[in-house]
Amino acid sequence: MGDCHYLDGNVKAEKMFDTVCKITELLGIEKERLRLKWISSSEGILFAETAREFTRQIQEMGPLNLVRAA
Repeated sequence: MGDCHYLDGNVKAEKMFDTVCKITELLGIEKERLRLKWISSSEGILFAETAREFTRQIQEMGPLNLVRAA
């Protein structure tokens, strides 16, 4: 951790991701609908593969099925 050349952006992102995960759990949203993955700017192929795989995963899960309180 902390190896991001943009100072501490990766550490801040991980803390924010953890917070968002807790909130989505409270809302009843599956944790599999969120993903954090460290990909450097030189890893375009990995980014594309990750985006395709994550998109496939979300499509297989289908739409959110949340019921809003009136």
